[in-house]
Amino acid sequence: MGALRTPLVCKFLLISLILVGLSSISIANAKVYVVGNTKTWGFSGSYDAWARRRSFVAGDILVFKYTPPRSHNTIRVSSSGYKSCKATPMESRRALWTGNDKFTLKKGNNYFICGIAGHCFAGMKIKVFAR
Repeated sequence: MGALRTPLVCKFLLISLILVGLSSISIANAKVYVVGNTKTWGFSGSYDAWARRRSFVAGDILVFKYTPPRSHNTIRVSSSGYKSCKATPMESRRALWTGNDKFTLKKGNNYFICGIAGHCFAGMKIKVFAR
């Protein structure tokens, strides 16, 4: 009789393996989007309009391309940071400056700005919704 029962630990391990397998499937299906398509991250139109024409899902990757060093950067910010064009000190410390900045989208709204003075107000910001 005891041989027919699966110990609780085995059930837990089986469920864990299934969940890990499912999560790796969604990562493998992630799409990579260059922000603005062939344009570079700069002063070239409305990035929000570009984002609204696409359907993103959590796990997709945004790539911000520009000529480094220090011409631009990319910072993931909160909703208020997006609206005010101001990153918090913590957000600013996580700024990327590579010219090939990559961010994985989280479920819901994702906000990004350029942290160079005046650049965000000149249009270098984007809001992306991921399902």
